[in-house]
Amino acid sequence: MLRITSISGNIHDGRPHDADSEHLCMSRIELEKSRLRRETDGGTDVGLSLDPGMTLRDGDILAGGNRPIIIRQLAERVISVKLDDPGMRVLAGHIIGNRHRPIAVENDVIYFPAQADSELEVFEKLFAGIGATLSMEKRVFTPHTGAEIHEH
Repeated sequence: MLRITSISGNIHDGRPHDADSEHLCMSRIELEKSRLRRETDGGTDVGLSLDPGMTLRDGDILAGGNRPIIIRQLAERVISVKLDDPGMRVLAGHIIGNRHRPIAVENDVIYFPAQADSELEVFEKLFAGIGATLSMEKRVFTPHTGAEIHEH
């Protein structure tokens, strides 16, 4: 087993990487773990042993083996909310926050993870009357960071 204790960079930050790298596909929840054992797409048995508080991101490069290993975050179900009136953002945040969901905002669209397909109907009812278009899609979800607070 290849033991990994640190991250050597991230491809999204312009860090060069070997085209002959292996990939380790992980869910968003798994990225938050500091201890994990998984197998890469190339068959390398990897044991992660990161410092407490250190989390992985999509594109992180792990070094230590014969080839670099690139972390790939798996897509998940998310609900997107497009508000007709941007002035309703606080109310939208309240609705989503009361369900203890992390959010991401891109180009005036609010995204948050869905736990089941049936949740779209629940949130459509919660957003009824405030002028919002909701849809479900599968994508890599990266929650907003920086405020260092619980989801709501």
